[in-house]
Amino acid sequence: MGNKNLKLTKLALALGLTVGLTGCFSDNDNDVTITPPDPGGDQTVAVPPTAVELSDGGFVITVTDSLGAPLAEGTSVEVVFNSSVDGLQTASGTAITVTETANDAYNTNTAGSFSYTVDGIASGESKTYAFTVQSDNFLSNTAEVTIGSGETITEVVRLTARNFTSADIPVVAETKALAELNTDVTVEYSATGGLDLGDAASITLPVKVDDAQAAKAAGGAAVTLPNGTEFVQANGEALQSAPSLTVAYFANEAAAVEASSDDASADQTSSLDAFPGGLNLAVSSGTETVEGNFTTGGFVAIELVNEQGEKVKTFGEGKSITVAMQVDKSTRTPCPIMQQDGESVADAAARGFDTTSGVCKESALVNDPVAIAPGHIFPVWSYEESNGQWSFESFGVVAEDATDPTGPTFNVEVEVDHLSYWNLDFFAQRGCNVSSFNIVDSDGQPSSRFTSVQLLTNSYRFDAQPWNRAALNSATFRNPPSFDVEVRVLENNVNVLDGVQGDTGPAVDNTASIYDGSLCDLNGATLQLTPVDNVEVVTMPVSTFAVCSNNDAVDQAADPVLSPTTVQLYRGEVLANNLQDSFYGSEFNINLDSGVDYTFRFFNTFTNTWETQAATGSTDALSLNMLTECDTTTSTGATGGN
Repeated sequence: MGNKNLKLTKLALALGLTVGLTGCFSDNDNDVTITPPDPGGDQTVAVPPTAVELSDGGFVITVTDSLGAPLAEGTSVEVVFNSSVDGLQTASGTAITVTETANDAYNTNTAGSFSYTVDGIASGESKTYAFTVQSDNFLSNTAEVTIGSGETITEVVRLTARNFTSADIPVVAETKALAELNTDVTVEYSATGGLDLGDAASITLPVKVDDAQAAKAAGGAAVTLPNGTEFVQANGEALQSAPSLTVAYFANEAAAVEASSDDASADQTSSLDAFPGGLNLAVSSGTETVEGNFTTGGFVAIELVNEQGEKVKTFGEGKSITVAMQVDKSTRTPCPIMQQDGESVADAAARGFDTTSGVCKESALVNDPVAIAPGHIFPVWSYEESNGQWSFESFGVVAEDATDPTGPTFNVEVEVDHLSYWNLDFFAQRGCNVSSFNIVDSDGQPSSRFTSVQLLTNSYRFDAQPWNRAALNSATFRNPPSFDVEVRVLENNVNVLDGVQGDTGPAVDNTASIYDGSLCDLNGATLQLTPVDNVEVVTMPVSTFAVCSNNDAVDQAADPVLSPTTVQLYRGEVLANNLQDSFYGSEFNINLDSGVDYTFRFFNTFTNTWETQAATGSTDALSLNMLTECDTTTSTGATGGN
């Protein structure tokens, strides 16, 4: 969820826990003799399983719904890699290639999570994999992961149902057959003639976030299909039957940010969490790649798919459809370029934007973004799922909503000639190369509390999760925004920042519970946390074993064998918001809060299934057993007993 250099990943701990299993014959002080069994007939002996070879790194793709909850049981999900798959492997070490159909089944499951390992990562280097996640009845989404040697991360990808409303998040989606869009219009379609609406000029599907979301956001989108529209697939062939239209709108939650107080902590779920590729990314500007950040006015996903699964990409040569987006009036722009009377859109845009890339010029950027108003230029971007790239398309102009001029939204209308996610966004180059700061507890000692760092401002949000408890006392951002942001440190979704120490500029209130300013100015600073009741942190040794599931069915069982796999640690139950750590290997020392309930979720590399095991924070060693049916041999005569 874009450039993933912002992830706070660390080397998973592997500290050499040794587990031994021994047995012997003896007699006790009561002179009770234990006699070995008499030599007898043949015995069945389980052959110990062969451990999986340890790779250079691992990652997990976890798929949730828009609210971060697991998908309904039995929902089939597929991962399609759009980038080079050099070094990409299954959890058991089998190479995954683009053309090798033998691994297709591995990339599709109903568990909602996928475990991968990576081989061939040189020291100090990394590998990046871009992918699309898709499922029936959901809009697809894309993301990418960047893995360094010894690293383990989890990438959470949220999917939005094609029909969706919620009181918890300002996202709305609706799917309708074309004949349902206007009951007064007769809709016909043919592969040769395209869309035939008779005397009607067009049909429209509007969607709008629920009024219950007014405190968070306002907005919506309307997609209009003109009479004569052709429905053409990516391969250039026309659809053989009429499609249904899906329109999903994701608001930017500008109203919520504007209304937030200094002590407020943002909701755990956000419409911006579903933004394809994330808001920190790189775009092309001429021959260069520019790293920076989006601030969004909202985005819309559009799909036209028929019953045969044929999907529309374009609308015929020279033809387009209209996308009208309603933008929250609370939205702010870091690049406030206003179209003057008599001035063309292109001329106005040229004063503040690179007109070929859509990137805001540094000379036009303001640190404190201003509220949008009619006449402001708003760049329009499209998203290509096949490569995970946003592309600049055109410039829109903010206008009054003629149907509700006193309402909470403005309008931006654009013509689009292909389907994808469409986004109203200001792209600003990053403010500095890196911003790194320390996090200490109220006593000034390096923090060991499980916290995350949240960057938030109008139309922009990024939640940096420390996937390893070793990363809790510092944070590094390699793509800091050039515009000012609010910085919170969240513990159980409550802001626990107590102030900032260090040279952070004269305008910074060092005792504030929220830092509001340039992230670059925090480089080298120290963030101090509020006092909290002391929680004992204990170290739990955890090991992952391959264990014969048929041990009870043989005469001689096989000992467990240490074997590496990916492990996720959840505080409490398995929910995206409860994920606290990710590991890859076979032996770990994990720091936990004493007495707190956790769930370990681990991938059985022998059966390609996910399993869970509950545990309470303590110093007791924990074994995570991957059961597999082992081969057996026959031994002639008894060899002893246990």
